[in-house]
Amino acid sequence: MQLPILHLLSYIFPRTILKTSSPYNRDIRVVEESGKYKLLVNGSTETGQYIKKLLKFAVDKLGMSKEKNIRSVLVLGVAGGTIIYMLHALYPKAQITGVDIDSAMIEIGKKYFGLGSIKKLKLTVADAKDYLRRQHIKKYDVVVIDLFIGRDIPAFVSSNNFLTRIKTILTPRGFVLINYLKELEYGLKPSGMTKILRTVFKDVRSVDYQYNRFFLAKKSL
Repeated sequence: MQLPILHLLSYIFPRTILKTSSPYNRDIRVVEESGKYKLLVNGSTETGQYIKKLLKFAVDKLGMSKEKNIRSVLVLGVAGGTIIYMLHALYPKAQITGVDIDSAMIEIGKKYFGLGSIKKLKLTVADAKDYLRRQHIKKYDVVVIDLFIGRDIPAFVSSNNFLTRIKTILTPRGFVLINYLKELEYGLKPSGMTKILRTVFKDVRSVDYQYNRFFLAKKSL
């Protein structure tokens, strides 16, 4: 089958498929590059090979692939869904719930990145803090915190109250993975994040990949 000429040209000249904004993100773009879609939010790349590489590095180094009997996963921060695809491949039997405050992210994830085709995925538009407050019964084996507004991380992500709430919704052997930064104004903050996590969780470890630091914290040893 012959590919459309615009699709072929994207291997030479990336083209913008969508340019929009939302109450939470001033500049949202879907770009076709080398025949694939890439999501950029406020100038930061949210999907693509680099994102896949850094997430795979973190997952492998922190031993997430060794975890067994994972049946429920909560992802706070959906964007283009790269982490959701990775978790679905890693834990194919798990029901995944994806939460994002920006409805534009959910719709883009479905339309351009195929999130609607994952049968064991439920997507919800909600503020992460509000969503956690509504959780009274549901427990998760894994919680992933991937909350960014462009290159900024909401301050509540490193608060004791928020992390304690995360702990309460984990199953006894559950754990949380946090995608954090260590560049610009975040340069010294990862050390503080480690201290806060250790006041809440039994087992805390971290790994760096270029400008990101990933934390994995387990509810029990």
